[in-house]
Amino acid sequence: MSAEPARPVIVLSSLVAEGTPQLALDLCRAWTRIGFEPLAVTLRPEPRDLASAFDALGVPHFCLGIDQQRGYGRYLRMAAAMFRLARRYRPTALLSMPLGWHAFLAAGARLGGVPRVAAHVGNYPPHGAGLAFRKFRWEVQAGRPLTDTLVCCSRYVQEGVVRHFRAPAASTTVIYNGCAAPAIARRAARARRARAPDGFVVGMVARLERHKDQPTLIRAVRRLADRGLACRCRLIGEGSRRAGLERLIASERLGGAVELLGMRRDVPELLGRIDLFVFSTTPSEGLGIALIEAMAAGVPVVASDVGASREVLDGGALGLLVPPADPAALADAIERVRAQPEAAAARARRAQRKAFEVFDAARMAEAYAQVLGLTAAARPRAKAA
Repeated sequence: MSAEPARPVIVLSSLVAEGTPQLALDLCRAWTRIGFEPLAVTLRPEPRDLASAFDALGVPHFCLGIDQQRGYGRYLRMAAAMFRLARRYRPTALLSMPLGWHAFLAAGARLGGVPRVAAHVGNYPPHGAGLAFRKFRWEVQAGRPLTDTLVCCSRYVQEGVVRHFRAPAASTTVIYNGCAAPAIARRAARARRARAPDGFVVGMVARLERHKDQPTLIRAVRRLADRGLACRCRLIGEGSRRAGLERLIASERLGGAVELLGMRRDVPELLGRIDLFVFSTTPSEGLGIALIEAMAAGVPVVASDVGASREVLDGGALGLLVPPADPAALADAIERVRAQPEAAAARARRAQRKAFEVFDAARMAEAYAQVLGLTAAARPRAKAA
């Protein structure tokens, strides 16, 4: 008698088109190909940018509606909602993308009979946040008896989890975030071949939030213009800082040079139409899916010299690293790439090889399946006649 297909449930804050939900979508895409039957659960009903993509895969998605509630009672309601879902769908494993709240999700899942629970850690612990961090750390500690593994997206994040969350190293593992590297490379290459001459263009893909640092890139573009080295800058992504960035662009007199493109579904094509990817970010960065997508696309990279970027870019061998929050240093690095295109292209080729070998989504999905104990339960789907 054949085994039942594995049925992992992935919990997300929402289906917004950004790094973590995209990561979950890539996991579901890889898992459905080998016969798993994943479910997606969100805490918030909106945004739903990726809902149609999950529908296209045939992956059911449900909203618990917990994040809209207030008070400590919501934690009990979260556990109860997960218990009911576990009893109804009998998932094989739970992967919680929200950290902290995963303790209450895990409680409901365990009571509902879910045998394996893991939580994803996508950012370096915000250890300087005072009381808010102490509460966060308590939630992580409370979830330890119920969670088999804390899955860290980089060794940099793993070090922070052990140090600041006081988690035993044995309770953590590292699985790098992945992307559909071959598909991204193909789409970017097609766009690059069809690109019309439009000057030197830099780009950044990231949510417009405080844990990223688009302001430093905008100020660097201003410094380049002051040196007579004008370039165009495209910022792709949406978020709460949009209005502030619009004001900064206006105050720096860059209205014709810096574009806010918003959330886009054609990121590989946009990567193929830029000359340089800039990853201006903060020390809280965990890895950066956008960074590895740029590497897969074969675009030269300049990044903030924070732990995650240093790890991904092999200490600067695969892309230039500059001090964070330093517009002058970032402008210097952009100017260097522009003046030395052959060296930049060589770094980009090495970075692309690493994206294919280390950061591919299929490799990531296989590693998560092993952590969640899904491999033995898989049953490949029969090919259509």
